[in-house]
Amino acid sequence: MTQTMTASQMAQLYGLKSSTAFNKLLTECKVLRHTDKGFILDESLQGKGYATVISQPYFLPSGIRATKKRSAWTPEGQTFLRHRLGHLGIVPAEEKRDLFNN
Repeated sequence: MTQTMTASQMAQLYGLKSSTAFNKLLTECKVLRHTDKGFILDESLQGKGYATVISQPYFLPSGIRATKKRSAWTPEGQTFLRHRLGHLGIVPAEEKRDLFNN
């Protein structure tokens, strides 16, 4: 793990259908909490370097380039999630496949 990953990328890693499903799972695990503006890192986990904000470029229908800010999991955050979710028996989809192929 050498780069940040968005919630969508993490959801795909864990075999979930969407970032919303992943964020809801993390809310149940007390990693995130839901506000009127979306999901945010639980206060007890803030300031530990688990998440950061990245700029993601996109193009408007008019062809003008714009940028939106998104949260992303740092490598430290990804490791934290792997441990937190692993204790609950939730592992990345690739690891599940490895378990069944051995």
